[in-house]
Amino acid sequence: MPKISVIIPIYNVEKYIKKCLESIISQTLKDIEILCIDDSGIDNSIKIVESFAKKDTRIKIIQLDTNKLPGAARNIGIEKSTGEYISFIDPDDYIKPNLLEIAYTKLEELQLDSVWFNIKIFDDKKKSFTKDNYFLETSNSILSITPKNINKFPINCWNKVYRTSIIKKNNIMFSENILFEDLEFYYKFFTKSKETYFINKHLYIYRLRPNSILSSKKNREDIFKAIKNIYCYLIKENIFENYKDSLLQLIVQSIERSDNVKDIIPCTVNLLKQINFPKEYQKDKKGFYSFLNYMIYFNKLPKFIQILNKYYFGLIFGISKFLPKKSYRKKCREKFKKYFF
Repeated sequence: MPKISVIIPIYNVEKYIKKCLESIISQTLKDIEILCIDDSGIDNSIKIVESFAKKDTRIKIIQLDTNKLPGAARNIGIEKSTGEYISFIDPDDYIKPNLLEIAYTKLEELQLDSVWFNIKIFDDKKKSFTKDNYFLETSNSILSITPKNINKFPINCWNKVYRTSIIKKNNIMFSENILFEDLEFYYKFFTKSKETYFINKHLYIYRLRPNSILSSKKNREDIFKAIKNIYCYLIKENIFENYKDSLLQLIVQSIERSDNVKDIIPCTVNLLKQINFPKEYQKDKKGFYSFLNYMIYFNKLPKFIQILNKYYFGLIFGISKFLPKKSYRKKCREKFKKYFF
């Protein structure tokens, strides 16, 4: 049994895959297997992988008949994995030489089911690292994942290493045929294993690409499909009541982060119908239901009225910063957040 199975979904990344593989085969932890899932790309990515496989027997290539997106590719990798732990790495990213050894040592020491580590973001367009703080945590520490804070952490699968037995025992898989596939996996794993360890070292280099599939506005509606899958999982596991507020908070966050709210409205309304949106939230003091109703109302307004509305609430928010009393400022900001998006 290898100590860690490294799973890489590969699709049209001939420009980046060499650096990715070089960073993995040169790891200080040698007892690993490297599962490269060929997701039916049309460039020379897999030929590059084959050239590496001829020199390193730890590399195994699994070919898919059709393009099934990263979720399905990773699920195949999980099925074929034999390692004690699993690490997911995207083919356009790369890792520091000691990432796997640090993760394995800490997992064995603490006997936890996962560890997280910090990352650096490399802007491929500017050819420089960004100064964004990926984690708010600043020190090595054990993190408890609860219904109240589950949405506050990065959901990406690739900045973590997981215990394989937890994944396979609980049939924890990625969403398939959609993007934002990490979201379902994240919720499933961390509702089963609620404690992890954060390693504050920048061990993973995430490449920010302007033309990546996630940058497409059209694909952002997939996040609501992933949320529907999470809802079904919570119902099946009989833990929906515990995570009901978390799920609704996740919907709000998805709306707030969307580039085009107008396109997101139908997805949101459709999702709320599918998940039997709890009636008690229609009278929610936080105004969540009112916020959704206003979105629908706002979408029906003429374009120039929409612009006036946005400027109006934007003005309120701007003025609120100069109000003398903190309570007034807070009240105005709540009103802004409720209606301006």
